[in-house]
Amino acid sequence: MTVTLRALCWLTAAAFSNSVCALSPVLLKQGINPLDINDDGRQDYVVVAQFDNNTSHPNLGLTFFVDRGDGGLSIMPVANSERFTWFDYRLSADAEFLVEDNQLFRRGNTFWLINAEKKGESPYDRNPFQLSYYRFTQSDDDPGVPLYQWSLMKKTITQNSYDSATQAWAEVDERDLQP
Repeated sequence: MTVTLRALCWLTAAAFSNSVCALSPVLLKQGINPLDINDDGRQDYVVVAQFDNNTSHPNLGLTFFVDRGDGGLSIMPVANSERFTWFDYRLSADAEFLVEDNQLFRRGNTFWLINAEKKGESPYDRNPFQLSYYRFTQSDDDPGVPLYQWSLMKKTITQNSYDSATQAWAEVDERDLQP
């Protein structure tokens, strides 16, 4: 599927429930976004907030909270980390020049968090991006394991080189969700 066709699919996926492009980005606004991330009928929350580090280029972060059903919320950790917020990484205040970014996608009732990270010697050069596909998972079985987490399912490298992660999203492909 060409980059142009993928972009067209993204635009039409929200309009047609039976679209051939079942994987579509979830549009999030800054602040609290209510979503049913684990498909249990209760509202969970994705919080999009800015981390201002006193530079000209603050970072945006995604933090996920899941309703446990007992009146409380569980915070979801970042995969393979002790952090709880997924931050983008930019080299300037220009939002169109992201060295790393995170985007929430949905296919049916399943949510995917995809991370795009620029590879190569210099972040200022056009380079391929590594796309890491994380699937929402739940585990009640193992002590010490978070109840809800983003589990890494697959990593791919974009075929093309880009300046920014915003351009690399065009290569997200539903076929990469297959094991």
